[in-house]
Amino acid sequence: MAAAKTVPDSHKGILETGIFAFVSTLRATDQLISTNPVSFDWDGETLRFSTLKSRVKYRNLQADPRITVCVLDPVNPTRYVEIRGRAELADDPGGSLNQKIYRRTMGRDFDLDEPDAERVIVTVIAEQVSTPRLYGGRLDHIGSQ
Repeated sequence: MAAAKTVPDSHKGILETGIFAFVSTLRATDQLISTNPVSFDWDGETLRFSTLKSRVKYRNLQADPRITVCVLDPVNPTRYVEIRGRAELADDPGGSLNQKIYRRTMGRDFDLDEPDAERVIVTVIAEQVSTPRLYGGRLDHIGSQ
């Protein structure tokens, strides 16, 4: 197993202000890549998101924990963070992470889950972090106007 990697300081702001990440898993049924947008939590070191056990991405990650997460800079879409690694799954019976994410993204408590919903926390263990500068950084000024 590779040592965990960190997001460089130059790109942590993307994860602090971003709302959605694109999560890619390998589909358990045919090994094709499946990509879905998710809201996420970033604690300054680790990216986590919540999902339901009834979702395909949960079944995919049970079968193969490899994962890629990509978050675009909400101000300058030519900047992004890509994290490749593996997912650790942990039950979240009270949906606490999901509630935290809702409060951050919506500014209030909100819940769409059915009463019998089974939630899990997906923790992304980074094995590779990429923060390329598209077009050699020539468009980095876009968000500063």
